[in-house]
Amino acid sequence: MNAAKNIIHTTGALLRPQKVTDMFGNVIWMWAVAEFTDDSYKDGDVFNPPETAISIEKLVNDESDGK
Repeated sequence: MNAAKNIIHTTGALLRPQKVTDMFGNVIWMWAVAEFTDDSYKDGDVFNPPETAISIEKLVNDESDGK
């Protein structure tokens, strides 16, 4: 099964299946945001974060450019 073809839409985001290994070494599948399609909010203010970043700081920083 091609996981890229199984993207679903939820309110404000596109989700895709992602295979991860949990802390016990078990392989599990979970939904991950692939793309935001509507405004997001942080502390009550509009905050449109990047979908990916190289660090947690850049992922949640208001000034993040995703690099």
